[in-house]
Amino acid sequence: MNSLQKKYEIDKQTWDECAETYERQIVAGHPDILAFEEFEEDCLDRILHYLSAKQKRSIKLIDIGCGSGRLHVRYGAKTKRIDKLPKSHPLVSLKMNSPKLAYDPVITKSLSEVWGIDFSQNMIDLARDKLQKVGLKNHHEIALTFEQGSAFELGEQPNNILPVAICLVNSIGVMQGFEGANELFKSMRRAVELAKGIAIISCYQQEYIKSYGLGQYESTMDVSGQPIWMQPDSYASSQFKQIPKQYKLAHSKDNELIVDVFDMYNNLIKQDHVLVRDPDKTEQIIKTGDINTYSNYKSHWYSFKHIGQLINNNWENQSSYHIKTQDLDIIRAEPAQMAILDFGDHLKDIFKLWKLV
Repeated sequence: MNSLQKKYEIDKQTWDECAETYERQIVAGHPDILAFEEFEEDCLDRILHYLSAKQKRSIKLIDIGCGSGRLHVRYGAKTKRIDKLPKSHPLVSLKMNSPKLAYDPVITKSLSEVWGIDFSQNMIDLARDKLQKVGLKNHHEIALTFEQGSAFELGEQPNNILPVAICLVNSIGVMQGFEGANELFKSMRRAVELAKGIAIISCYQQEYIKSYGLGQYESTMDVSGQPIWMQPDSYASSQFKQIPKQYKLAHSKDNELIVDVFDMYNNLIKQDHVLVRDPDKTEQIIKTGDINTYSNYKSHWYSFKHIGQLINNNWENQSSYHIKTQDLDIIRAEPAQMAILDFGDHLKDIFKLWKLV
């Protein structure tokens, strides 16, 4: 087993263990993360609409690091009419309370499948349960499918469809470091090249780890563990769970965090426990972009320059773009970037319209 495989197995176990907490605290939690995910979804909607008008092939959306299936729910709901469903159907309530999930006839006509892959079986199980709960398990308008497996081993897509491969919300940051990131770029190219499709990687920039990243990981430490830059480490082991009293939002200058500490049986051990940033360790995180916690959780925020190098090394001589997402939405997407590979030059005109090229 090589070093990449070893990292893969360690990270897989970590994500299996934190899957349910991640769903509760991240997917349905931190305001800055939710805002960025909404930006990604709106951007993807517009790209799918544009592709539906520009070309005739059916579109297969390939969600790499699909987690608990947010895009399966989104596009399952947007391609399902509810006018003939009983009012008691769970999808009726979901769509009535979420205007963004309204029926979309354009996407319904062009999107044939949402296929997701994740290395965590527990995440896949959560995704399938979620589809069941919202009444999309037997969705017939489009295929909603999952596979537990590696993002580094994506299969080549046939040219009778238009594959749009996406890796969103900094999933690249938890894919086994620099070696894993390089393999992801290669794998996504391989998946879409024959069919002249599109690959999109969306991730945070290291340049914003101080203003966004530190607060996000501190606010969600019950998901991935106490960050190593927060002190003291009295309750940092797996024997305890520390729940922050509130979220830290972007550009917070607060170096302290107040948490309640619970044991494995959810008994309150200590209330209003104060954690403080260690200056030297904090500076090291900002300098390197390497996120580490006491629970073996590892992530990386890649600099704009580093993602540019990955594009040049793996997507050279092809139509590719490197975008600071704040150029599209400064409020919701200030700290992020997108790497886009477009084999068929499908997006050239819309990117001109958006003044990205």
